[in-house]
Amino acid sequence: MADLREIPKGKWFCCSDCGRIHSTLQKLLIHGAERLPDSLLDVLKKKYAEKGLDADINIDVRWRLLSGKFASPETRLLLSQAVGIFHECFNPIVDAATGRDLIPCMVYGRNLKGQEYGGMYCAVLTINSFVVSAGIIRVFGQEIAEIPLVATSMANHGKGYFQLLFSCIEKLLAFLNVKNIVLPAAEEAESIWTDKFGFKKLRPDQLSEYRKSCCQMVIFQGTSMLQKEVPTDQLVSSIERTELYKHMNQGRSYFLE
Repeated sequence: MADLREIPKGKWFCCSDCGRIHSTLQKLLIHGAERLPDSLLDVLKKKYAEKGLDADINIDVRWRLLSGKFASPETRLLLSQAVGIFHECFNPIVDAATGRDLIPCMVYGRNLKGQEYGGMYCAVLTINSFVVSAGIIRVFGQEIAEIPLVATSMANHGKGYFQLLFSCIEKLLAFLNVKNIVLPAAEEAESIWTDKFGFKKLRPDQLSEYRKSCCQMVIFQGTSMLQKEVPTDQLVSSIERTELYKHMNQGRSYFLE
């Protein structure tokens, strides 16, 4: 816990870990889109082959972290495409108190009366610079991160795009030294999360404990809360992390390798 003897100026955090996480996320926003390494693209090639598509097709596959608070004309277009994908896959998620659609609030990180979305980021997977899959991420510290919303465009279901995006998100959280991922799952999607991605249902006492420290955690009515530990094989050693920070400070990011 930080030694808070007076209110500091500018942005301040509860501890050095949260400050480091925020700093890293800001650097990723500046860094821009990152091309996926061949080791991850193998998943895509397998899916293409299963569908009878040309696995050697020349496509530019990248992932990128976005924030509505630091938007440029380029990133506003990507955020708009992400909103479109979420609306394509979900009915508008309407806030009962205000009647407003929560999807743009989460994508752009806009606060709503009684609800805090300002710490949310939007991760996207792009094919030839066009968003095909998107996920909302919020990191509450080293203990937990939430992914309240994910979607892939209807035309691109079954091609392995979200699997790639989720791998990028897991590697990012491992780099940040985050231990657990939680998310709300609709009944029809629960088996996909548990069977394919290794999530488990949160016990009521676990959920209650998380909500004490993460009071703004998103929980949608009619969903089950699931949890997954960030895989240990994704974890980055302190020496590797120091080296990767050097690359990031030089405008490069290699934590996906």
